Amino acid sequence: MIERMTQKAIDNYLDLTLIEAYQVIVSNKDPWPNSFRSHKKIKFIQQLMDYFQEQEEYERCAILLKLQKTVKDELENRK
Repeated sequence: MIERMTQKAIDNYLDLTLIEAYQVIVSNKDPWPNSFRSHKKIKFIQQLMDYFQEQEEYERCAILLKLQKTVKDELENRK
């Protein structure tokens, strides 16, 4: 019983963390740490999209997809 409660608390914490990360990256103009290169940003956004797709939150996925495209375009423009 306690083990299930602990796992549920961990799952809830993970959900809250991912939702907060989403809110940060879509609400600020440049929320990325300096150490995040474009490839890392793209991977992180993809991981968030995978999570929200699993949660069937497709509106958030669409917003993340646009953000990911912006990062990819920026990367392409640097070449």
